[in-house]
Order: sequence, then structure tokens, then C-alpha cells
Amino acid sequence: MTIITLCTDFGTEDGYTAAMKGVILNINPKAIIVDATHALKKHDILAASFSINTYYKYFPDRTVHVAVVDPGVGGKRYGIVLKTKQHVFIGPDNGIFTYVVRSQPHACYKIKPERNVSDTFHGRDIFAPLAAKLSIKWDRSLLGEKLEKPVLLDTPEPIVKEKSITGKIIHIDHFGNLITNIQNDILPEKRSVSITLKRFTINSIKKTYEDCERDTLCAVINSFNLLEIAVYSESAFNKTASGIGDYVVVRWL
Repeated sequence: MTIITLCTDFGTEDGYTAAMKGVILNINPKAIIVDATHALKKHDILAASFSINTYYKYFPDRTVHVAVVDPGVGGKRYGIVLKTKQHVFIGPDNGIFTYVVRSQPHACYKIKPERNVSDTFHGRDIFAPLAAKLSIKWDRSLLGEKLEKPVLLDTPEPIVKEKSITGKIIHIDHFGNLITNIQNDILPEKRSVSITLKRFTINSIKKTYEDCERDTLCAVINSFNLLEIAVYSESAFNKTASGIGDYVVVRWL
């Protein structure tokens, strides 16, 4: 294992991410470190969990994924290692790996308590060095006892009725696209639907962004196979002032 991804809410103004990389490279100079993102909204564990789910499966087997969005750092929460058949995940036990836990068979382990570490920077002092060691060789002796039930976030499922689906916005991306929890495979085959978001109504699902009229809300099925509300070359977030958890209702005849 030589690839380590980093997902944090650290931003790029400070040296926090660089400190983690330095620790990793001191232990494993051959590590390939990939910055998945450091631009997550501060303390937004749900956004981190969604983000991880969008990229981890595209990395080679045995990649180590480190995620640090950790408002409870130094508190009672555990540090954990999650091992699936293909990948290893390291971070706080605060729900940050919710989508992985719910979709992949896994084993979960507590990270052994460390002495002489910062109470406010476990990313540097605990997660980074462990990631570096496990990127060289999987070593069960580095880990603590198994954890049967890691913390999971509340990720509600859409409500499906005979002629309607009620879902929610679960993510707003950099472009202002509103990503819902409505999967393509539960939508009707006919795309002549009515989609309601707040006071806005959309009357069809388009194939591409280019098929949408300019300055007009439209719906597409995105690359994650989820229903998405967008505006061609503009921001649906700005146009609707919508937020995470807002309802999106799809109706058809």
C-alpha cells in the first residue's frame, strides 16, 4: 500500500495539512499522498461522509483513506480504522465513514490510545502516522479492540409512494448543484415528471446540463446516479436559497 488520500476541513491557509504530510513521509517516504479535498465546510461531518463516498472506490486496492473532520477531537470519541476488502479508512468515530459502513462489508477497530500527543491535532499525531505504517504493511497489532458498531449519521431514505417520491437535498457541490438522495433506479422510466423544490417546479429530467435552458432550474441524473437540481452555467443554490435537508418531491401521472 503506497497511496494515502487526505480529506479534511483544514483549508489551505494554514500548515495543518502539510504537517500531516510531513509525518507520513518521514515514516513512508515512498507514499503517494493525494489531496482528496481540504475545502469542506468547517465541522461538516455529513459533507465529509458524502465526499468520501464519491471518490474512494476509484482508487486502487489497498489505498489508505484518512479523513479528519473532527469537532470532537480530544474528547470521548474513538479514533478508528475501518477495513473493507479493498481499502483502509482512518479517522474519528463520529460518522465520517457512514456511507462506507452502510455499503461495504467491513471490520472496524479502535485505535490504541497514544501518549504525548496533542489533544487538538489527532490528524497529525495519531491518524497520519498510523496511515503511514499501514500503507507499508497491514499490521493488526497496531490496532486496538474491534468496534462492532461505529457511529453512523442520520441519512434518511426517500419516501416512495405509488405516484410520488419525497427526498431531500443531501449535498451542495462547488458549482451550486443541489444533490438529492433520490436514486435514478427508483424514478419512473418516463421522464415527464413534476419536481417541486420550495416554490419552484421543474417539469422534466434532462440528459445533460446543456439540454437545460439558461437561467432556468432543471433536473439531471448526475454521475453518482442521483437526482440533481441544477442551472446551466449558474448556481441552483443561489437561485433557490436551498439548504441541506430541504425537501424535493417528484410526482408523475
